[in-house]
Amino acid sequence: MIFTHLFCDTVKKKRDAQVYLEEVELIDARIKNKLIEQTQWRDVALGITANMEGERVKSSTTTKSKMADAVAKCVDIEREIDSLIDILIDKKKDVIQTLEKLDNATEYKLLHLRYIQYVPLKDIADTWGWEYTNVTTTHGRALNSVQRILDRRKKCDM
Repeated sequence: MIFTHLFCDTVKKKRDAQVYLEEVELIDARIKNKLIEQTQWRDVALGITANMEGERVKSSTTTKSKMADAVAKCVDIEREIDSLIDILIDKKKDVIQTLEKLDNATEYKLLHLRYIQYVPLKDIADTWGWEYTNVTTTHGRALNSVQRILDRRKKCDM
């Protein structure tokens, strides 16, 4: 029973550290999706503009209103993107500073590749000429090391 409890705590801590590290990629993905949305709204606005310049449309006020709405959406999304970029810069800086506290160079390189450069563990194994299981084992140890750093940080913040 004690072993199961300790094992569950270790798995939870690994997950906490992993969630912390994965936030960088999540924010980056949100930025990319917002950029796609922005392009779509820009295309809508330009499509409406093209219609306005072509043949006369009976309800040009409706068309102008749609164009204004699309432009407004574009501007709103641009603000969101700027905000997310600021958050990404801060988060990356925080994660990198945390990784730089690792004592083990292999763990540092592995986590930097995985969570800052978004390289899948399989690709890291291939590049390093390691068995995939060795990479996942090292990854698990590295997550434990990061969790210890995060735990120390929490104690200092209290």
